Amino acid sequence: MSKRPITYHIIGGGVSGLFCAQILKQKEKQNKVVVYEAGSCLGGRCHSFTDSDWDKKLDNATHVIIGANSQLRKYVTSQEWENDINFYDNATGNISKLSKKHLGHLLKSACNTSEENISSAIKKYILRQTFPYTKNKRKIYFSKQDLSQRIINHLASAPDEVLYNCRLNKIESQFGRAAQLVFNNRQVELGSEDKVILAIDNRSYSQLMNEPVLPHNSIINIFYHTSENLFLPQGASLIAVINGIPDWVFVSNRIVSTTISVANNIETPLPELARQIWQELDVLRGVNSAFIPPFKAYKHKYATISQDEYTNSLRPDNALSRYPNVFVAGDWTMKNHPCCLETAFISAQRAVKEARK
Repeated sequence: MSKRPITYHIIGGGVSGLFCAQILKQKEKQNKVVVYEAGSCLGGRCHSFTDSDWDKKLDNATHVIIGANSQLRKYVTSQEWENDINFYDNATGNISKLSKKHLGHLLKSACNTSEENISSAIKKYILRQTFPYTKNKRKIYFSKQDLSQRIINHLASAPDEVLYNCRLNKIESQFGRAAQLVFNNRQVELGSEDKVILAIDNRSYSQLMNEPVLPHNSIINIFYHTSENLFLPQGASLIAVINGIPDWVFVSNRIVSTTISVANNIETPLPELARQIWQELDVLRGVNSAFIPPFKAYKHKYATISQDEYTNSLRPDNALSRYPNVFVAGDWTMKNHPCCLETAFISAQRAVKEARK
């Protein structure tokens, strides 16, 4: 590649875009890396914000890192790991540790797709990475409402420049190459050796490149603000729920977070759903609350692409685009991989490798 200084233009300040910036600056300190973020903060769906009503920090979605996520373990110290997953069966009231009968629940959560519909290639990848299920691989860490501090802030200093509120509307081409980036508030001319990495979600990519949108599945997150710390059975900070409304319950610093995967067909109004979940939590904890605490409920309609056979077959095989100087990153771009933080990192490695050729 050329020894002249070039600029890498990374579109998207989510996890995959920030990982791209970090890898590039580690490998090419002499070249410039600019991140263009459509919103006002970094992290995409993986960031924290301060809720003004509660004066509490919340994650916009609960994320979990497991011991099998080899690329992400560097962001978690050994003191922060949760060693076990407890499974609570809402139908029987029994609590158990992980066994083979619970693998479907884990696969559903990992892929945000019903276990029976998950692509066989993705299932095989997950099981190959996770098993043998050694002590280190089964360790679990969740953000405890501090995704930005735990992950995003470590990556935010990597790029030379971050430009906020810059939404890419169009790529102008010349002689078959991307020549100009047209944003909502500026135009950027590309040098002959400059490279572009599109680290954006599938819907944004499809609109930009005039390609079909992949099918998506939704996720519902409901947060409760309790007056005192809530305790789960056996002092756990997280618990998987079988035969219940939420799939997972997390507690930290008077915040209770619940997650419902594959929530496409849930039509119950969110306030009513929050009340129903709190009733289940009462049964789980063996208490009878006099009232439901303040809550915030969010439905992320396009949380992840569906990871079934059909959708997986449509995902990219590589990081290339129609332009030789434009590359793609993001967990959705990795065929045969689950959509998660770990895959976002792997996609960044692949995109950077292609861009540096």
